Amino acid sequence: MVITNQVLQLRPYLFRIAYTMLGVIEEAEDIVQDVYEKWVSVHDVEQPKAYLGRMTVNKSIDRLQELKQQRESYIGPWLPEPYITLDADQPPTIEYGLLFLLERLNPIERAVFILRESFSEDYRTIAELTGFSAENCRQWLHRAHEKLGSHKTRPVEPAIQRTFTEAFLGALQHQDRESLNQLLRSDIELFSDGGGKRPAGLKPLFGLEKVLKFLLGVLQIPENQTDDYRHQPAFVNGMPASLIFHRVTGELDSMTYISWEGTEITRLLYVRNPDKLQI
Repeated sequence: MVITNQVLQLRPYLFRIAYTMLGVIEEAEDIVQDVYEKWVSVHDVEQPKAYLGRMTVNKSIDRLQELKQQRESYIGPWLPEPYITLDADQPPTIEYGLLFLLERLNPIERAVFILRESFSEDYRTIAELTGFSAENCRQWLHRAHEKLGSHKTRPVEPAIQRTFTEAFLGALQHQDRESLNQLLRSDIELFSDGGGKRPAGLKPLFGLEKVLKFLLGVLQIPENQTDDYRHQPAFVNGMPASLIFHRVTGELDSMTYISWEGTEITRLLYVRNPDKLQI
């Protein structure tokens, strides 16, 4: 069929499905491109959105199964590729902390969860998009919620997100243990992704003592005691975060994203793998 303007306008919707499923921008773009290439060979489709959405969901499920196997040999923790922008425009994706948590789900649970919680689709539509019955979709969603526990689709306030980010970075820069103790929850988690291409923790860290020891230890590395780096506020998946650039080369070194509950930071996510740091 002909790719009309109406069909082209579905690209952000299709990309959001694929990226939220896969956590990799280029992979999501490849899925969408493949879907559009398949579209030109079909005939008599009355509902383009449903047809293209179903193809995107199914291709994403299949591709995620392959990627999960590949990630078993990944060096260190694997974090989703952040969707980085320098302005507050809402990109076609979901909050990064939730995207990270979705790695706990299998591909089918993830697809049903995304369609229900992120797109607010009813069970009939989810069944049409996934090929499962509505009752099976309810069961998949229930399992997804059980795996995520209390970490569901909580609203994230951008202003509070920025406040926590700036407070944490300020306390860390001044090595202010008292402030860090107040900001970080006792069961704080830290995940850093270097992909074997840049130094990063090879295992997640859990607990205030271990996380503080790691963070303050990194600051003692000689290269981090110079003025070679600068922080820049940015947006990751539409929410405030922080980037670190080399002053001389302008190269993006890392991304810092925090998750919080109540008045405390619960999780620190660092991406250092250069393959995942694109603006």
